[in-house]
Amino acid sequence: MEPRRVRLSFPATGESVIAELLEDQAPAVCEFVWSILPIEHKAIHGMYSGAEVFVLLDTPQPLPRENEIQLPLPGELLYFHDEGQSGVGSRKAVSEICFVYGRGVVLRQAEGVPTFCRLFARVPGDWTRDWTEFAKACRRVRWEGPQTLRIERVE
Repeated sequence: MEPRRVRLSFPATGESVIAELLEDQAPAVCEFVWSILPIEHKAIHGMYSGAEVFVLLDTPQPLPRENEIQLPLPGELLYFHDEGQSGVGSRKAVSEICFVYGRGVVLRQAEGVPTFCRLFARVPGDWTRDWTEFAKACRRVRWEGPQTLRIERVE
């Protein structure tokens, strides 16, 4: 059976990638994300972890701790949730969908506090050749500020 897929795109400039859901490794997260699509929010560049962008979800949702990682690879989609009780994070609950677009990402919060995200999807192929334009668009978010990112089902 073919995996379900999602498309991430920057509507203003047209760059996009397609990721395959990892339903056997993160079934609850995949089902939740699938159920809230499509979403379209400003992508924000991470401050603490490295080459990653994220969108905040309107309704923060705690999900089962499945397929958690701290050292993601380029092309991986992650689900992050924090209840807002950390001494270094937000004072309210927050959920994010994160996309890693480059190497060297170590997931952490303010002050270098390690954190973990749920890995739920991956872009197939070689990140150094197959989706370089999308990676460049992600990097632009760092230098030019938040850009609208759309995440939708591929059916």
